[in-house]
Amino acid sequence: MFDIILGLPVHALVIHAVVVFVPLAALSAVAYVVRPAWRRVLRWPTAAGAVIARGSAFVAAESGEALQRRISQARASTTNFDLLNTHTEWGSRARLFCLVFMVLTLVALWFVRPPEEEAPRGHALDMLIGTLVVLSAVAALVTVVVAGHAGSTVVWTGLA
Repeated sequence: MFDIILGLPVHALVIHAVVVFVPLAALSAVAYVVRPAWRRVLRWPTAAGAVIARGSAFVAAESGEALQRRISQARASTTNFDLLNTHTEWGSRARLFCLVFMVLTLVALWFVRPPEEEAPRGHALDMLIGTLVVLSAVAALVTVVVAGHAGSTVVWTGLA
């Protein structure tokens, strides 16, 4: 299912969604928790972005594993497996951190409300959730960048 679409590796197609949606979702989530005046406008785009970012990271990781199996058979002699393992490890971390980011973002969207809405919670809880969202956004973004860099190094080493 995560291997090939129309003769192309799914991984090569879906990584572009990860590279776009994870940073956008991270920026949106950070803006949501930092700027209370923007919360009403950002609530649904932030929720959608976090879910799409997580979904694309999951599909990228699954399709990457399928591609790794294919490469191990078809191009074993020309692949640097040390670099590929580094990429795989960071991709697994990215999948995990994108899940944590999505969950914390959805929790923030539920508990940290726009100023005009009443919510039975305290300012300290808003600060705690906001801090966790910012940290998870940074972690998701960093792991995606490092995984992407390691993956591009695997592909382009020796070609440029």
